[in-house]
Amino acid sequence: MSEPVSQRCELPTAADLLTALEKRGFEHLDVDDHRTFVLYSEAVLDLQVTEGTLTAARTCTVTSQGFALWVNDPDPDAVVADFCTELVAAADTDRC
Repeated sequence: MSEPVSQRCELPTAADLLTALEKRGFEHLDVDDHRTFVLYSEAVLDLQVTEGTLTAARTCTVTSQGFALWVNDPDPDAVVADFCTELVAAADTDRC
């Protein structure tokens, strides 16, 4: 298994990340008001809001937690970066 990779995502204004995830069709499991696990591109990602809450986030950190067993050579850096790009784009339409 590859080592976990983290990236910080900053949003220009507060956004509802749960709505953004749902609009993109990303399955997620909420842990509390600041954390959810997201299934994205055969990966499990740990999304933790560091400024705000999941429904009014300004900043979050996304960390790769693992990949599906059939993914032979995962690129966690690329997956996390792609997810952050999609999340910021989706959140741009779901501002609080």
